[in-house]
Amino acid sequence: MDIFQKDGKGDIHRIRARLILEFETEERADRLLKSLEADNYEYIKCHREGRSIICEASSEKASSLLHTLDDFLACLIVSDEVDRSI
Repeated sequence: MDIFQKDGKGDIHRIRARLILEFETEERADRLLKSLEADNYEYIKCHREGRSIICEASSEKASSLLHTLDDFLACLIVSDEVDRSI
């Protein structure tokens, strides 16, 4: 059976993404994780492992997952720039 049918519907029930973001130090990874926690608790789950932040998200639609990841990465870029300027 094909994943996608002619009408665009398919057998995919959830789509998932996993990001592994590696930073210079554990302290920096911890600061950035803390700055992102408040905004992402419902849509993306993140935790720190050493110098890395591991993030996982899922959705029923690829477009929703893409929107979540886009928002998360935009917030990460701002947090990173603020952290570097301090």
